[in-house]
Amino acid sequence: AIGLAVETGRRPRRGFSQLLAAKGVNEPEPSNVSEESTSEGESSEGVAKDICEKAVEETSTMDAPTEEEKEAFRLYEQKFAEDRDGSYRGYNRKAFPWFTPKTRGEVAQPDFLKKAMAAKDTPKTRCKKESEVDSDGEEVQLCCQCGLPVGETAYRPEEKDHRLVHAECMAQIVLQDAQDKDEKNVEEQRQKKLENRLEYQIGWEPASVPKNSIIASKLGCDPVPQGLCSLVLDEASRTVRIASTLEPSASVNLEYLMLALKVRRTACREPLFSLDPVDPQNLESTPQMKRYEPAWLAGTSVGDIMFQADYFLKELALGEYTMPVVGMMSVFDWSELMDSTSAWAGREWFVVRKAEVRLAEDKTLIPFVKMGVEAREQTVTSKGLEDKAITSKNHPLTRFADAFSRHFDLIAERKSVIFHLRELAKASVMAKYLVDAKISVDPR
Repeated sequence: AIGLAVETGRRPRRGFSQLLAAKGVNEPEPSNVSEESTSEGESSEGVAKDICEKAVEETSTMDAPTEEEKEAFRLYEQKFAEDRDGSYRGYNRKAFPWFTPKTRGEVAQPDFLKKAMAAKDTPKTRCKKESEVDSDGEEVQLCCQCGLPVGETAYRPEEKDHRLVHAECMAQIVLQDAQDKDEKNVEEQRQKKLENRLEYQIGWEPASVPKNSIIASKLGCDPVPQGLCSLVLDEASRTVRIASTLEPSASVNLEYLMLALKVRRTACREPLFSLDPVDPQNLESTPQMKRYEPAWLAGTSVGDIMFQADYFLKELALGEYTMPVVGMMSVFDWSELMDSTSAWAGREWFVVRKAEVRLAEDKTLIPFVKMGVEAREQTVTSKGLEDKAITSKNHPLTRFADAFSRHFDLIAERKSVIFHLRELAKASVMAKYLVDAKISVDPR
């Protein structure tokens, strides 16, 4: 490009020519000699080469920074190592109003957040005037709820000391009063239920489950740390012995088994519990009565687990607890879904639909039960409550019982009281097998 500019007499608009002018190098005048006198541009190339060499020499001498430039660059580097707390004269952030230097490592008080949230939630009380003078000098009535002029139509609530409010504010007052009454009623009912539960010992406690370790040690068996025990059959002597196991399906609660054996041998039946009304003619206000068969089960671990499971089933049916399985509905939910407005009475109870005692390869007895819930609609007669001959399959109680039976094993894994009721059923099935097969416990 440089040779072309010299040969044709034209200079570049930007580039090397401007660099030469900045460095003080006199640029040669463009030559008007024709192409014959230049001999293919050899002389112009020599001139351009000399100019380039001079420009490079001067540029290399100016690239070396001076001492003042080095000092300025050193001071500039020091700024990056500062804490920027406003102490440096050339970088004073105190001049900006939004900067407030704080001590690093400052820790907030433990209750700082609670105090801040409490102060935020606390409503600000302000003195509300009953009237105000407007710009025309006339007195205007103000709403005691929002503090704005009431206008032509206003309401006078009873609890506001004869003060006026807007129609919208009156609706808010009525709604708030209704919500306060509902919350008060719910709290009173909750407190009453809590007192009744404490008085009648309602509520399942997993700590009340009998342990196998005490009984197993008396019978000469050392259970595993989990406390699981099983029965091993000796077919030759027709006896069973207690052995430790790690298989939950083969385990048996020894206390439940002993009580079930006693019931089977004395009453020739399974343990039974029922919660019946004292006065069937007055179902809304009559208390419930515990009925055990045989009666001596009251106060035992078997009687307690049957009562707690039966009460939990009734509370769950009435919607007192959150359903243990997604999609299950209470009796009231089924009634609303089917638009059932007629009054009805009914009962529901646990049943064992399938019972087996299986024999493993190592002669371990494995009890197996399949449980469910049955429901019947009842009617009030002169003799009391009696089951109707036919209960519709679309009845709310029947719908709830079917759903509970369908998810029984899953509910037993999630609710401890149902799980131990199933353990009692397994012990009762094992007791029936031992008595019917005339198998005795090995005295060793």
